[in-house]
Amino acid sequence: MKTQKLEANTTQKATVKPFVTPRTSRSSKPGAVCSYGKSEKGQNEDEVQYAWNLVNNYTHRDIDELLDFAKPATTAGQEAAAQNVDFISDAMERILTKKRLPNGSGLDRRLLQKFANGIDEWMKVGSSLPSEKPLYGYFSNFALFVAQCLKSVAAGNNPHIAHLILPADRSDFKPDDSNDSRRIDVGLALRGIGASVECVSLGSYADTLCVVEAKHSRNLDENALMQLFLYSANLYARQGNRRYLWGLTICADEVYACMMLNDGLFVSPAMRISELAGRKMLISWLVRWSMCPDDLLGYDPTMHRVTVHSDVDVVGSDNDDVDDIRYRIDCYDDESMETIKYVTKRTIMSADDILGRHTRCFVATRYSGSDAYSSATEVVIKDAWPPTNYPPLEDPRDEIKLLRKIHDTFKNDAPDHIYPELIVGGHVRLDQEAVSAIDTTDAIFKVAGVNRIDPPSDSDAESAWKYQPL
Repeated sequence: MKTQKLEANTTQKATVKPFVTPRTSRSSKPGAVCSYGKSEKGQNEDEVQYAWNLVNNYTHRDIDELLDFAKPATTAGQEAAAQNVDFISDAMERILTKKRLPNGSGLDRRLLQKFANGIDEWMKVGSSLPSEKPLYGYFSNFALFVAQCLKSVAAGNNPHIAHLILPADRSDFKPDDSNDSRRIDVGLALRGIGASVECVSLGSYADTLCVVEAKHSRNLDENALMQLFLYSANLYARQGNRRYLWGLTICADEVYACMMLNDGLFVSPAMRISELAGRKMLISWLVRWSMCPDDLLGYDPTMHRVTVHSDVDVVGSDNDDVDDIRYRIDCYDDESMETIKYVTKRTIMSADDILGRHTRCFVATRYSGSDAYSSATEVVIKDAWPPTNYPPLEDPRDEIKLLRKIHDTFKNDAPDHIYPELIVGGHVRLDQEAVSAIDTTDAIFKVAGVNRIDPPSDSDAESAWKYQPL
Protein backbone atom coordinates (compact mmCIF):
# COMPACT_ATOMS: atom_id res chain seq x y z
CA MET A 1 0.00 0.00 0.00
CA LYS A 2 1.09 3.56 -0.36
CA THR A 3 1.06 6.52 1.90
CA GLN A 4 2.68 9.90 1.90
CA LYS A 5 3.91 11.50 5.07
CA LEU A 6 4.33 15.25 5.04
CA GLU A 7 5.48 17.34 7.93
CA ALA A 8 5.04 21.05 8.26
CA ASN A 9 6.98 22.87 10.92
CA THR A 10 4.74 24.74 13.32
CA THR A 11 7.41 27.20 14.37
CA GLN A 12 7.27 30.87 13.67
CA LYS A 13 7.08 30.25 9.93
CA ALA A 14 4.18 27.80 10.06
CA THR A 15 1.35 27.00 12.38
CA VAL A 16 -1.37 24.40 12.27
CA LYS A 17 -4.35 26.67 11.80
CA PRO A 18 -3.55 28.29 8.44
CA PHE A 19 -3.55 25.03 6.52
CA VAL A 20 -5.28 22.36 8.61
CA THR A 21 -8.90 22.49 9.70
CA PRO A 22 -9.78 19.99 12.44
CA ARG A 23 -12.86 17.93 11.79
CA THR A 24 -15.10 18.91 14.68
CA SER A 25 -18.47 17.86 13.33
CA ARG A 26 -19.75 15.14 11.08
CA SER A 27 -22.86 13.15 10.45
CA SER A 28 -23.94 10.22 12.54
CA LYS A 29 -21.50 7.77 10.91
CA PRO A 30 -17.77 8.23 10.43
CA GLY A 31 -17.46 7.93 6.70
CA ALA A 32 -20.76 9.48 5.72
CA VAL A 33 -20.89 12.89 4.12
CA CYS A 34 -21.86 15.65 6.53
CA SER A 35 -25.45 16.66 5.88
CA TYR A 36 -26.01 19.71 7.98
CA GLY A 37 -29.66 20.50 8.59
CA LYS A 38 -30.84 17.02 7.64
CA SER A 39 -32.96 14.91 9.93
CA GLU A 40 -31.62 11.63 11.29
CA LYS A 41 -33.93 9.83 8.87
CA GLY A 42 -32.50 11.82 5.96
CA GLN A 43 -28.95 11.06 7.02
CA ASN A 44 -29.75 7.36 7.34
CA GLU A 45 -31.23 7.35 3.83
CA ASP A 46 -28.04 8.95 2.50
CA GLU A 47 -25.92 6.35 4.24
CA VAL A 48 -27.99 3.48 2.88
CA GLN A 49 -27.60 4.89 -0.63
CA TYR A 50 -23.87 5.36 -0.04
CA ALA A 51 -23.46 1.76 1.18
CA TRP A 52 -25.50 0.46 -1.76
CA ASN A 53 -23.17 2.35 -4.09
CA LEU A 54 -20.12 0.78 -2.45
CA VAL A 55 -21.48 -2.74 -2.84
CA ASN A 56 -22.74 -2.36 -6.39
CA ASN A 57 -20.11 -0.09 -7.93
CA TYR A 58 -16.83 -0.66 -6.08
CA THR A 59 -16.97 -4.25 -4.85
CA HIS A 60 -15.27 -7.15 -6.62
CA ARG A 61 -17.03 -10.42 -5.74
CA ASP A 62 -15.86 -14.06 -5.71
CA ILE A 63 -12.14 -13.27 -5.67
CA ASP A 64 -10.50 -16.69 -5.23
CA GLU A 65 -7.06 -15.11 -4.79
CA LEU A 66 -8.12 -13.09 -1.74
CA LEU A 67 -6.73 -15.66 0.68
CA ASP A 68 -3.27 -15.12 -0.85
CA PHE A 69 -3.12 -11.69 0.80
CA ALA A 70 -3.44 -13.18 4.28
CA LYS A 71 -0.50 -15.45 4.85
CA PRO A 72 2.72 -15.66 6.87
CA ALA A 73 5.63 -13.68 5.48
CA THR A 74 8.05 -16.60 5.08
CA THR A 75 7.91 -19.82 3.10
CA ALA A 76 8.39 -21.80 6.31
CA GLY A 77 5.50 -19.94 7.89
CA GLN A 78 3.26 -20.60 4.91
CA GLU A 79 4.06 -24.31 5.03
CA ALA A 80 3.33 -24.32 8.76
CA ALA A 81 0.01 -22.56 8.14
CA ALA A 82 -1.05 -25.21 5.61
CA GLN A 83 -0.14 -27.95 8.09
CA ASN A 84 -2.09 -26.22 10.86
CA VAL A 85 -5.15 -25.89 8.64
CA ASP A 86 -5.07 -29.63 7.83
CA PHE A 87 -4.50 -30.48 11.49
CA ILE A 88 -7.37 -28.33 12.78
CA SER A 89 -9.75 -29.38 10.02
CA ASP A 90 -9.06 -33.05 10.77
CA ALA A 91 -9.59 -32.47 14.49
CA MET A 92 -12.88 -30.65 13.88
CA GLU A 93 -14.23 -33.41 11.64
CA ARG A 94 -13.22 -36.11 14.12
CA ILE A 95 -15.01 -34.39 16.97
CA LEU A 96 -18.09 -33.57 14.88
CA THR A 97 -18.34 -37.22 13.79
CA LYS A 98 -17.46 -38.54 17.28
CA LYS A 99 -14.21 -40.16 16.20
CA ARG A 100 -11.08 -40.41 18.29
CA LEU A 101 -8.39 -37.78 18.05
CA PRO A 102 -4.97 -39.07 16.93
CA ASN A 103 -2.62 -40.16 19.69
CA GLY A 104 -0.13 -37.48 20.55
CA SER A 105 -2.21 -34.68 19.02
CA GLY A 106 -1.88 -32.64 22.21
CA LEU A 107 -5.53 -31.60 21.93
CA ASP A 108 -7.97 -31.60 24.84
CA ARG A 109 -11.17 -33.15 23.52
CA ARG A 110 -13.18 -31.84 26.48
CA LEU A 111 -12.27 -28.25 25.70
CA LEU A 112 -12.90 -28.63 21.98
CA GLN A 113 -16.21 -30.45 22.41
CA LYS A 114 -17.91 -27.46 24.05
CA PHE A 115 -17.05 -25.36 20.99
CA ALA A 116 -17.95 -28.14 18.55
CA ASN A 117 -21.52 -28.27 19.83
CA GLY A 118 -22.22 -24.79 18.44
CA ILE A 119 -20.47 -25.62 15.17
CA ASP A 120 -22.65 -28.72 14.78
CA GLU A 121 -25.79 -26.61 15.24
CA TRP A 122 -24.52 -24.06 12.70
CA MET A 123 -24.05 -26.80 10.10
CA LYS A 124 -27.76 -27.61 10.30
CA VAL A 125 -29.34 -24.16 9.87
CA GLY A 126 -29.66 -24.39 6.07
CA SER A 127 -30.26 -21.35 3.89
CA SER A 128 -32.11 -19.35 6.55
CA LEU A 129 -33.20 -19.31 10.16
CA PRO A 130 -35.77 -17.21 12.04
CA SER A 131 -33.21 -14.91 13.67
CA GLU A 132 -29.58 -14.03 13.13
CA LYS A 133 -28.78 -14.03 16.85
CA PRO A 134 -27.79 -17.71 17.15
CA LEU A 135 -25.16 -17.07 14.46
CA TYR A 136 -23.20 -14.85 16.84
CA GLY A 137 -22.56 -17.78 19.16
CA TYR A 138 -22.03 -20.28 16.38
CA PHE A 139 -19.30 -18.19 14.81
CA SER A 140 -17.69 -17.43 18.16
CA ASN A 141 -17.53 -21.15 18.90
CA PHE A 142 -15.87 -21.76 15.54
CA ALA A 143 -13.25 -19.06 16.20
CA LEU A 144 -12.57 -20.41 19.70
CA PHE A 145 -12.17 -23.95 18.37
CA VAL A 146 -9.48 -22.76 15.94
CA ALA A 147 -7.77 -20.67 18.62
CA GLN A 148 -7.70 -23.58 21.07
CA CYS A 149 -6.07 -25.82 18.49
CA LEU A 150 -3.50 -23.15 17.60
CA LYS A 151 -2.67 -22.67 21.26
CA SER A 152 -2.04 -26.40 21.54
CA VAL A 153 0.18 -26.27 18.46
CA ALA A 154 2.08 -23.29 19.89
CA ALA A 155 2.69 -25.25 23.09
CA GLY A 156 4.77 -27.56 20.92
CA ASN A 157 7.20 -24.69 20.35
CA ASN A 158 5.83 -23.60 16.97
CA PRO A 159 7.46 -20.21 16.28
CA HIS A 160 5.15 -19.15 13.44
CA ILE A 161 1.94 -18.46 15.37
CA ALA A 162 1.92 -14.72 16.06
CA HIS A 163 -1.33 -14.29 17.99
CA LEU A 164 -4.80 -15.66 18.65
CA ILE A 165 -7.96 -14.33 16.99
CA LEU A 166 -10.64 -14.20 19.67
CA PRO A 167 -14.28 -13.01 19.60
CA ALA A 168 -15.72 -10.36 21.91
CA ASP A 169 -17.53 -11.42 25.06
CA ARG A 170 -20.64 -9.56 23.98
CA SER A 171 -22.56 -9.41 20.72
CA ASP A 172 -24.96 -6.99 19.09
CA PHE A 173 -23.29 -4.11 20.96
CA LYS A 174 -22.48 -0.45 20.47
CA PRO A 175 -18.72 0.19 20.87
CA ASP A 176 -17.85 2.77 23.50
CA ASP A 177 -16.01 5.01 21.04
CA SER A 178 -18.78 5.02 18.43
CA ASN A 179 -20.46 8.30 17.54
CA ASP A 180 -23.58 6.68 16.15
CA SER A 181 -26.22 4.33 17.47
CA ARG A 182 -25.34 1.31 15.34
CA ARG A 183 -24.53 -1.99 16.98
CA ILE A 184 -22.03 -4.48 15.59
CA ASP A 185 -22.85 -8.18 15.71
CA VAL A 186 -19.44 -9.64 16.58
CA GLY A 187 -16.01 -8.09 16.97
CA LEU A 188 -12.70 -9.95 16.64
CA ALA A 189 -9.59 -9.01 18.60
CA LEU A 190 -5.90 -9.92 18.56
CA ARG A 191 -4.43 -11.43 21.70
CA GLY A 192 -1.03 -12.88 22.52
CA ILE A 193 -0.45 -16.58 22.10
CA GLY A 194 -0.34 -16.91 25.87
CA ALA A 195 -3.88 -15.59 26.31
CA SER A 196 -6.69 -17.80 27.58
CA VAL A 197 -8.92 -19.16 24.85
CA GLU A 198 -12.17 -17.44 25.69
CA CYS A 199 -14.29 -14.54 24.57
CA VAL A 200 -12.49 -11.32 25.43
CA SER A 201 -13.51 -7.94 26.72
CA LEU A 202 -13.74 -5.71 23.66
CA GLY A 203 -15.48 -2.40 24.04
CA SER A 204 -14.12 -0.14 21.32
CA TYR A 205 -13.47 0.14 17.62
CA ALA A 206 -9.94 1.24 18.53
CA ASP A 207 -9.11 -2.27 19.76
CA THR A 208 -11.04 -4.26 17.14
CA LEU A 209 -9.25 -6.25 14.44
CA CYS A 210 -12.35 -6.63 12.30
CA VAL A 211 -16.13 -6.53 12.36
CA VAL A 212 -18.36 -9.55 11.70
CA GLU A 213 -21.84 -8.81 10.35
CA ALA A 214 -24.50 -11.55 10.43
CA LYS A 215 -27.79 -12.01 8.57
CA HIS A 216 -30.36 -14.78 8.96
CA SER A 217 -30.61 -15.65 5.25
CA ARG A 218 -28.23 -16.42 2.38
CA ASN A 219 -30.26 -13.99 0.26
CA LEU A 220 -29.16 -11.04 2.41
CA ASP A 221 -25.51 -11.10 1.39
CA GLU A 222 -25.63 -7.60 -0.14
CA ASN A 223 -27.30 -6.18 2.95
CA ALA A 224 -24.62 -7.76 5.11
CA LEU A 225 -21.88 -6.16 3.00
CA MET A 226 -23.58 -2.77 3.15
CA GLN A 227 -23.64 -2.86 6.92
CA LEU A 228 -20.11 -4.22 7.16
CA PHE A 229 -18.76 -1.32 5.10
CA LEU A 230 -20.65 1.28 7.13
CA TYR A 231 -19.48 -0.15 10.45
CA SER A 232 -15.91 -0.77 9.35
CA ALA A 233 -15.43 2.91 8.53
CA ASN A 234 -15.31 3.39 12.30
CA LEU A 235 -12.13 1.30 12.41
CA TYR A 236 -10.41 3.79 10.13
CA ALA A 237 -11.70 6.66 12.26
CA ARG A 238 -10.45 5.14 15.53
CA GLN A 239 -7.23 3.48 14.33
CA GLY A 240 -4.75 5.92 12.88
CA ASN A 241 -2.41 3.10 11.84
CA ARG A 242 -4.75 1.03 9.66
CA ARG A 243 -3.77 0.82 5.98
CA TYR A 244 -6.63 -1.47 5.05
CA LEU A 245 -9.27 -3.58 6.77
CA TRP A 246 -10.54 -7.13 6.88
CA GLY A 247 -14.08 -8.17 7.72
CA LEU A 248 -16.47 -11.10 7.65
CA THR A 249 -20.14 -11.46 6.78
CA ILE A 250 -22.29 -14.42 7.80
CA CYS A 251 -25.49 -15.17 5.88
CA ALA A 252 -27.10 -18.19 7.55
CA ASP A 253 -24.62 -21.00 6.83
CA GLU A 254 -22.45 -19.02 4.39
CA VAL A 255 -19.46 -16.86 5.31
CA TYR A 256 -17.64 -14.29 3.18
CA ALA A 257 -14.25 -12.72 3.87
CA CYS A 258 -13.84 -9.09 2.83
CA MET A 259 -10.77 -6.97 2.18
CA MET A 260 -11.35 -3.20 2.23
CA LEU A 261 -8.70 -1.11 0.49
CA ASN A 262 -8.84 2.64 0.10
CA ASP A 263 -9.49 2.22 -3.64
CA GLY A 264 -11.36 -1.06 -3.92
CA LEU A 265 -13.37 -3.67 -2.04
CA PHE A 266 -12.87 -7.42 -2.43
CA VAL A 267 -15.08 -10.31 -1.34
CA SER A 268 -14.20 -14.01 -1.29
CA PRO A 269 -16.41 -16.79 -2.62
CA ALA A 270 -18.97 -18.14 -0.15
CA MET A 271 -17.77 -20.58 2.50
CA ARG A 272 -20.66 -22.92 3.30
CA ILE A 273 -20.37 -24.23 6.83
CA SER A 274 -22.54 -27.26 6.08
CA GLU A 275 -19.82 -28.49 3.72
CA LEU A 276 -16.36 -29.75 4.66
CA ALA A 277 -14.68 -27.51 2.09
CA GLY A 278 -16.43 -24.44 3.49
CA ARG A 279 -15.46 -25.24 7.08
CA LYS A 280 -11.86 -25.83 6.05
CA MET A 281 -11.73 -22.54 4.16
CA LEU A 282 -12.96 -20.58 7.20
CA ILE A 283 -10.34 -22.40 9.28
CA SER A 284 -7.78 -21.26 6.69
CA TRP A 285 -8.75 -17.61 7.13
CA LEU A 286 -8.56 -17.73 10.93
CA VAL A 287 -5.27 -19.65 10.91
CA ARG A 288 -3.65 -17.32 8.40
CA TRP A 289 -4.77 -14.21 10.27
CA SER A 290 -3.27 -15.76 13.40
CA MET A 291 0.04 -16.29 11.62
CA CYS A 292 0.20 -13.08 9.60
CA PRO A 293 2.59 -10.23 10.32
CA ASP A 294 0.74 -7.09 11.40
CA ASP A 295 1.17 -5.34 8.05
CA LEU A 296 -0.81 -8.12 6.30
CA LEU A 297 -3.57 -7.59 8.81
CA GLY A 298 -3.78 -4.04 7.54
CA TYR A 299 -1.60 -2.20 10.05
CA ASP A 300 0.99 0.34 8.95
CA PRO A 301 4.45 -0.94 9.99
CA THR A 302 5.74 2.63 10.12
CA MET A 303 3.15 3.64 12.72
CA HIS A 304 3.19 2.05 16.16
CA ARG A 305 0.49 2.60 18.73
CA VAL A 306 1.93 4.05 21.94
CA THR A 307 0.91 2.76 25.33
CA VAL A 308 -0.89 5.37 27.41
CA HIS A 309 0.85 6.33 30.63
CA SER A 310 -0.64 7.92 33.72
CA ASP A 311 2.53 9.54 35.09
CA VAL A 312 2.40 13.32 35.19
CA ASP A 313 5.78 13.60 33.44
CA VAL A 314 4.70 11.79 30.30
CA VAL A 315 1.64 11.75 28.13
CA GLY A 316 -1.31 10.53 30.12
CA SER A 317 -5.07 10.51 29.94
CA ASP A 318 -5.18 13.26 32.56
CA ASN A 319 -3.48 15.67 30.17
CA ASP A 320 -6.01 17.64 28.14
CA ASP A 321 -3.41 18.54 25.52
CA VAL A 322 -2.93 14.98 24.23
CA ASP A 323 -4.97 12.04 22.99
CA ASP A 324 -5.36 8.79 24.89
CA ILE A 325 -4.26 6.89 21.78
CA ARG A 326 -1.08 8.11 20.13
CA TYR A 327 1.40 6.80 17.59
CA ARG A 328 5.14 6.66 17.08
CA ILE A 329 5.66 7.35 13.38
CA ASP A 330 8.72 6.61 11.25
CA CYS A 331 8.86 9.34 8.60
CA TYR A 332 11.02 8.52 5.59
CA ASP A 333 12.39 11.30 3.40
CA ASP A 334 12.65 10.58 -0.33
CA GLU A 335 15.59 12.95 -0.87
CA SER A 336 17.87 12.25 2.10
CA MET A 337 16.65 8.61 2.38
CA GLU A 338 16.75 9.06 6.16
CA THR A 339 14.01 8.29 8.67
CA ILE A 340 13.00 10.61 11.49
CA LYS A 341 10.84 9.31 14.34
CA TYR A 342 8.00 11.32 15.85
CA VAL A 343 5.39 10.70 18.53
CA THR A 344 1.92 12.15 18.05
CA LYS A 345 0.16 14.32 20.60
CA ARG A 346 -3.19 14.89 18.96
CA THR A 347 -5.13 13.64 15.97
CA ILE A 348 -6.64 16.63 14.19
CA MET A 349 -8.09 14.76 11.21
CA SER A 350 -9.00 11.09 10.91
CA ALA A 351 -9.69 8.81 7.98
CA ASP A 352 -13.35 8.09 8.46
CA ASP A 353 -14.58 6.53 5.24
CA ILE A 354 -14.16 3.19 3.52
CA LEU A 355 -12.90 4.58 0.20
CA GLY A 356 -10.77 7.62 -0.45
CA ARG A 357 -7.36 9.08 0.29
CA HIS A 358 -7.76 8.34 4.01
CA THR A 359 -6.06 11.58 4.96
CA ARG A 360 -4.92 11.73 8.55
CA CYS A 361 -3.25 14.66 10.29
CA PHE A 362 -1.43 14.61 13.61
CA VAL A 363 0.29 17.17 15.80
CA ALA A 364 3.58 15.55 16.86
CA THR A 365 7.04 16.13 18.31
CA ARG A 366 10.36 14.40 17.71
CA TYR A 367 10.62 10.99 19.35
CA SER A 368 13.25 10.97 22.08
CA GLY A 369 13.44 7.27 22.80
CA SER A 370 10.51 7.17 25.21
CA ASP A 371 6.81 7.74 24.97
CA ALA A 372 7.17 11.10 26.66
CA TYR A 373 6.68 14.31 24.76
CA SER A 374 8.75 17.41 25.26
CA SER A 375 8.33 21.11 24.66
CA ALA A 376 10.25 20.69 21.41
CA THR A 377 8.91 22.20 18.22
CA GLU A 378 5.61 20.73 17.18
CA VAL A 379 5.04 19.55 13.63
CA VAL A 380 2.01 18.50 11.64
CA ILE A 381 2.23 15.07 10.02
CA LYS A 382 -0.04 14.39 7.09
CA ASP A 383 -0.52 10.78 6.06
CA ALA A 384 -2.56 10.01 2.94
CA TRP A 385 -2.86 7.72 -0.03
CA PRO A 386 -2.14 9.62 -3.23
CA PRO A 387 -4.48 9.42 -6.24
CA THR A 388 -3.74 6.43 -8.44
CA ASN A 389 -3.80 8.15 -11.84
CA TYR A 390 0.01 8.34 -11.98
CA PRO A 391 2.95 6.26 -10.77
CA PRO A 392 3.81 7.37 -7.22
CA LEU A 393 6.95 9.35 -8.05
CA GLU A 394 5.61 10.90 -11.27
CA ASP A 395 2.40 12.56 -10.08
CA PRO A 396 2.54 16.28 -11.01
CA ARG A 397 0.13 17.01 -8.14
CA ASP A 398 2.47 15.47 -5.57
CA GLU A 399 2.11 17.50 -2.36
CA ILE A 400 5.66 16.69 -1.32
CA LYS A 401 7.02 18.24 -4.51
CA LEU A 402 4.86 21.32 -3.96
CA LEU A 403 6.12 21.79 -0.41
CA ARG A 404 9.71 21.34 -1.56
CA LYS A 405 9.15 24.06 -4.14
CA ILE A 406 7.74 26.38 -1.47
CA HIS A 407 10.76 25.67 0.72
CA ASP A 408 13.27 26.26 -2.08
CA THR A 409 11.52 29.46 -3.17
CA PHE A 410 11.49 31.04 0.27
CA LYS A 411 14.61 29.63 1.89
CA ASN A 412 16.72 32.71 1.11
CA ASP A 413 13.97 35.31 0.99
CA ALA A 414 11.31 34.39 3.48
CA PRO A 415 8.06 36.38 3.17
CA ASP A 416 6.29 37.98 6.07
CA HIS A 417 3.26 35.74 5.81
CA ILE A 418 3.00 32.26 7.28
CA TYR A 419 3.67 29.25 5.08
CA PRO A 420 4.22 25.50 5.69
CA GLU A 421 7.86 24.51 5.87
CA LEU A 422 8.66 20.95 4.81
CA ILE A 423 10.90 19.00 7.18
CA VAL A 424 10.45 15.45 5.91
CA GLY A 425 8.52 14.24 2.89
CA GLY A 426 8.44 10.76 1.50
CA HIS A 427 6.56 7.69 0.40
CA VAL A 428 6.17 4.78 2.76
CA ARG A 429 8.37 1.87 1.72
CA LEU A 430 7.78 -1.73 2.75
CA ASP A 431 10.22 -4.63 2.67
CA GLN A 432 8.78 -7.26 0.36
CA GLU A 433 10.86 -10.39 -0.22
CA ALA A 434 14.04 -8.57 0.81
CA VAL A 435 13.28 -5.69 -1.58
CA SER A 436 12.20 -2.26 -0.43
CA ALA A 437 9.22 -1.03 -2.47
CA ILE A 438 6.84 1.91 -2.34
CA ASP A 439 3.61 0.99 -0.61
CA THR A 440 0.83 0.79 -3.23
CA THR A 441 -2.28 -1.28 -3.88
CA ASP A 442 -1.13 -2.13 -7.42
CA ALA A 443 0.07 -5.65 -6.59
CA ILE A 444 -3.24 -6.56 -4.94
CA PHE A 445 -5.27 -5.55 -7.98
CA LYS A 446 -2.83 -7.41 -10.24
CA VAL A 447 -3.01 -10.66 -8.29
CA ALA A 448 -6.80 -10.38 -7.97
CA GLY A 449 -7.02 -9.93 -11.73
CA VAL A 450 -9.30 -6.89 -11.60
CA ASN A 451 -8.99 -3.20 -12.41
CA ARG A 452 -9.74 -0.20 -10.24
CA ILE A 453 -13.18 1.25 -10.76
CA ASP A 454 -13.15 4.93 -11.63
CA PRO A 455 -15.44 7.15 -9.57
CA PRO A 456 -18.40 8.81 -11.29
CA SER A 457 -18.05 12.39 -12.45
CA ASP A 458 -20.17 15.15 -10.97
CA SER A 459 -22.31 15.12 -14.08
CA ASP A 460 -23.26 11.47 -13.65
CA ALA A 461 -25.47 11.88 -10.64
CA GLU A 462 -26.66 14.46 -8.21
CA SER A 463 -24.11 14.96 -5.42
CA ALA A 464 -21.90 12.31 -7.04
CA TRP A 465 -18.84 13.86 -5.38
CA LYS A 466 -19.69 12.19 -2.11
CA TYR A 467 -19.27 8.78 -3.73
CA GLN A 468 -15.86 9.46 -5.19
CA PRO A 469 -13.17 7.28 -3.61
CA LEU A 470 -10.27 9.53 -4.60
